[in-house]
Amino acid sequence: MSKRRIITENLEKYKEREERLDCLEQEFVDSIVKLRKDKNLTQQEIADNANVIRETIARIENRITSPQVNTLLKILEPLGYTLKITKISKKK
Repeated sequence: MSKRRIITENLEKYKEREERLDCLEQEFVDSIVKLRKDKNLTQQEIADNANVIRETIARIENRITSPQVNTLLKILEPLGYTLKITKISKKK
């Protein structure tokens, strides 16, 4: 197998992985926004309860920034949720 083909295949795998992660991040952010709205909470109310600034909530919801794990935990707690690691099932 040529080096060029190996590089091309690795690049394709990298792009697929990045697209998958981007979709997961979008779903995650959409879920946080939905939870906040379902509880009729403003960004400011979540920020106050999470002890972060409102702009942090806005940047996360608008996908301007990706939050650190400790920030996510702070945001999810007032919504009644937390993070959990689950095994990824293999596709056949």
